[in-house]
Amino acid sequence: MQTFKTTLTQAIIIAVTGALFGCADAPNPLTGLTPIPRAVTVNAGDVAVVIAAPPGFCVDRATIDENPRGAFMFLSDCHTNNSTGQAARTPISAILTASISPTGMVGREQGVKPALSALGAFLASPVGLFSMGKSNVDGAVKILKAKQSDVALYLLVQDSAFQDSAGASNRYWRAFSEINGRLVALSVTGYTKNDPDEARALLIIRAFMQQILDTNANAT
Repeated sequence: MQTFKTTLTQAIIIAVTGALFGCADAPNPLTGLTPIPRAVTVNAGDVAVVIAAPPGFCVDRATIDENPRGAFMFLSDCHTNNSTGQAARTPISAILTASISPTGMVGREQGVKPALSALGAFLASPVGLFSMGKSNVDGAVKILKAKQSDVALYLLVQDSAFQDSAGASNRYWRAFSEINGRLVALSVTGYTKNDPDEARALLIIRAFMQQILDTNANAT
């Protein structure tokens, strides 16, 4: 699964550039696809997984990467016009990512909860912590909070070596679950001055995960 190494500055440039050049949710005349959809279907290990955005966010289609290692994409703020149903970019309050592995969770045959607990133990190890970092600096990443439900694992992570010129926080929520037999990893990064306790980011990532779970359950 692709690790979360891309800086948020790059993601912000992509989103802002899209806003500057017009992001009305009109279909591309060549493909029929909308540039900022609320949900997209990707292929991971020959299995389809739908990534559906939480309320207030859309997928940045230009960032979608599908390859033998799975799929990855960024999401950012958007607004839907109630009268037209069209979406448009709005000022960015948080950056979301979704990464889908071509395989499922290790130990899934023992049940979802034990597999999530095992995944949590791995992510708390030095190798696991490094895989969740953005700075590529050994020892810079730590888990501040951990929450586990019946179907998902949520971790508040801090990378003390990460700095972003746009003001993105060095703390961010990660979430993990298995969907359609594939490990799905999400992240939500806000801005420290706007969300100093990462409380809003937690609400967003919970809604993000639930939206994906519900959408894929309804698609089967």
